[in-house]
Amino acid sequence: MKFRQVKKAYALMLSFLSNKVLVSLSEENTCASIFQKLKSTYLRDGAVNQILIRKRLCMLKKKEVSVQEHLNEVNGRVNQVKSCGVKISDMDIIVYILMLLPPEYDSTSAIENQPSEYISLQFAVNRLIHAEVLLKDRLVNLKRKHREVNRQTVLHFRQINELWSVSSVIEKDI
Repeated sequence: MKFRQVKKAYALMLSFLSNKVLVSLSEENTCASIFQKLKSTYLRDGAVNQILIRKRLCMLKKKEVSVQEHLNEVNGRVNQVKSCGVKISDMDIIVYILMLLPPEYDSTSAIENQPSEYISLQFAVNRLIHAEVLLKDRLVNLKRKHREVNRQTVLHFRQINELWSVSSVIEKDI
């Protein structure tokens, strides 16, 4: 590599790191040494690290993001677990994903009644994305119905108010 490219790679690598991490790398002056230091500091294969990463994975909750973004976050945590040397099957990943979804996704109905005994990760992901679309459609329809009920309620109150006004005029005439 040319010196200019090496310098660019070094600068780029440093730009992705927080100030806290940069302090611990102050003595490193090559990309390889930075990578090695980061790897030895943050990528540990020990049992304690595996437990902590699995705990973080299990405690992950779906935030106000799309299913795809949530799946990306779960996948990142799964990759962290895998990087510790743990083998995780697609079925385990599916269980993690389903566990972490809020109840409104009715996640088990998204994958139940399948003809095959094996459900691929891609199949489950596609079904969950489809379930999200259905959920959004359902919410839009509920909001639309709610607006219609509110509109009808306002109309009924206006009619009642008009009848009340008319009845009070009639009572005065009697």
